[in-house]
Amino acid sequence: MSLWSIAAGVMLLLVFGARLLLPLAGASQGAFPSIEGIECERGERLNYHVHARLALFVEGREVAVPAGIGITDRCLYWLHTHAADGIIHIEAPSRREFTLGQFFAVWGQPLGRTRFLDQTVDSSHELRAYVNGQPFDGDPASIKLEDGAAIVIEYGPPFVPISLHG
Repeated sequence: MSLWSIAAGVMLLLVFGARLLLPLAGASQGAFPSIEGIECERGERLNYHVHARLALFVEGREVAVPAGIGITDRCLYWLHTHAADGIIHIEAPSRREFTLGQFFAVWGQPLGRTRFLDQTVDSSHELRAYVNGQPFDGDPASIKLEDGAAIVIEYGPPFVPISLHG
């Protein structure tokens, strides 16, 4: 084997090795698109790890918050769900304020004063929000995702009695 074929073989290994390793290196440095300031990283960030619970109702029927929101085959967003149990996992590199609107953006669903999932507020329908059993009068997208928060969003009528919000 000549010196040139060895050098060519080493060069090929370096080129292909770099092509394989560069995407992994970039993964921890924001290589995946952020959504409303929420980063998607290769692994879980547990420096700040809290949970909020979300229950959704449309015309009196509960709508499941799906498992796997914010989890792709390549990365994990700081706001995500593991199971269809309504638990939002907030796992970030440091403590900061996160909102329900950011979670809905990661989910790819609308949330605001006049839009909720595939529903629109009109003359015969309204949107109600509750945080820890108390009515929330602002834009539901601005609800803070805090540790232990119990958040309920309802579109109706009919509306579920507050005692059933759990």
